Amino acid sequence: MTDFLATEALVNGIIYADTTLKGELGRRFALHLGLTAGEVGQDGGCDGTGDLNGKRIYFQSKLERERLDASRAAEFYGNLGLHQAQIGVMLSGAGYTPGFAQRLAKDPDLDKRYTIHLLSLRDVFEETEALQQAVNSLPPLRDLSRIKLNDLL
Repeated sequence: MTDFLATEALVNGIIYADTTLKGELGRRFALHLGLTAGEVGQDGGCDGTGDLNGKRIYFQSKLERERLDASRAAEFYGNLGLHQAQIGVMLSGAGYTPGFAQRLAKDPDLDKRYTIHLLSLRDVFEETEALQQAVNSLPPLRDLSRIKLNDLL
């Protein structure tokens, strides 16, 4: 029970934070996932990128209060192509609606063209199976407590 309450407090603290802080946290999550952080401010929907074994990785963070819907799936899908990525990672604050997955499923070749990982803050804080699967497609995780963030941001 305590873990659930702690996770709930962390998630709520983030999703109710101001936009600037959420942007900064998205960049830090990218760093934690072993990626290069995106630009500060209006980043064109790219919060992080990376390369692993010849595959381009695209990371987008949407730490919103509501679950992400089909319109966000279309945006994410479009950005995968725009950034010429083969691996896509989306981080949501509150999760995803059924419409999100349905929109992605409209591409019958999605699984052949991309490896997609849909994560929520809960996945990150609870280190769920979804996070573990994503980690297998990404560079090694970084322990940000031992790194000078200003050197990476």
